[in-house]
Amino acid sequence: MSTTPPTPKPPYELQLVQAVCDVLGQTEYPGLSGSEIDRLLQGIGLSGRPPGYNKREGLCVVLFNAQLKNGGLFIRFIHRAMEPVRYAKNHARFEDLRGQLSEVMTFYGFTINAEGKVAKSARAKTLSEGAKLSGRLHTELRHRGAHELLFEYCAEELINRSLFHALTEASKSIPSRVRKITGLAGDGAALYDGVFGTNTERPLWFINAFDSASDVSEHRGFKQILLGVHGHYRNPRAHSSRIDNTEVLPDFYDAMSLFSYVHRRLDTASRTPLT
Repeated sequence: MSTTPPTPKPPYELQLVQAVCDVLGQTEYPGLSGSEIDRLLQGIGLSGRPPGYNKREGLCVVLFNAQLKNGGLFIRFIHRAMEPVRYAKNHARFEDLRGQLSEVMTFYGFTINAEGKVAKSARAKTLSEGAKLSGRLHTELRHRGAHELLFEYCAEELINRSLFHALTEASKSIPSRVRKITGLAGDGAALYDGVFGTNTERPLWFINAFDSASDVSEHRGFKQILLGVHGHYRNPRAHSSRIDNTEVLPDFYDAMSLFSYVHRRLDTASRTPLT
């Protein structure tokens, strides 16, 4: 019994194909290697990249020309490239590629879902809408359990994907919150010493029962984390500009996880030792 072959799908615009190839074929992490790209092309029945082109250009030439006859080939390539099993040992790479692809594809009404599939989405009209709809940084931070307060302090910076400014605002959220819940003024060591005590002064606020050597050690260690955030993240950025700093995405996520931990401990901080 013969079957009717599927009807070819209309081709996609060159700009969209090129934008997708620019993401998947980027030279730096999390881009695919040349050998990965060639294997994926062969997996959908296409020849390898032509000589004389870099990864992105070669991929675009092959993929765009092939999908002129059947746009489905373009989607099949993306699906193969984004198969979750390929990233079983590197979830961050999958999420980074997914976010970048969604950010460019949302201008055409598409996104990449959690299964690595192309899905329909609202169509972005501005860069801010594109970043917001793709939810690249938001999605990963929520996946990592980032504290809700961080989104309040750096929502716009996350939409604009400004890692430097997002970290700057997020680091400010900690002393701001300490001042808010304690009613004390100040910043840095002056604030944290006044709230969490010193070797000679008893704390005004506590993060634990503070009734054993281990509790005291943990409490003082927490204060050192606050001082470390102030000295390592907040102060340097207050005296420098984005141009002078290159933020690395894995380090950004790690910093936001640290800030989230601090806020979760502040969630239960009390004027009296905890029982």
